[in-house]
Amino acid sequence: MTAPAFTPAPWRRIGHRTIAADRGGRLVTICEVFSGPGTLEEADANEALIAAAPALYLAAAEVAGWIDSGFLTVGVLADTSPARVEACGRALDALADALRLAAPGVTP
Repeated sequence: MTAPAFTPAPWRRIGHRTIAADRGGRLVTICEVFSGPGTLEEADANEALIAAAPALYLAAAEVAGWIDSGFLTVGVLADTSPARVEACGRALDALADALRLAAPGVTP
């Protein structure tokens, strides 16, 4: 797998809706979240999601790797039910789409 170009994990919430990464004892700001027209609760939830982005990306890439290696297969996951086969196919497509959006040009 080609490594994504984003700032390596872990990312963490450091207060005032700021997300940062520790680079050798120096905090590097990833982003600041503003509430805008939304609520403070919405801004807090957005902050939590952004802070989790590297872990979510790595989890998705790991699952995609298991699928590509044949360890997880549609047949095993879906049994013989056509509806489950279709659902697994949609899930795999969604996973691939999310990985492409998270790191354009990176192939898991």
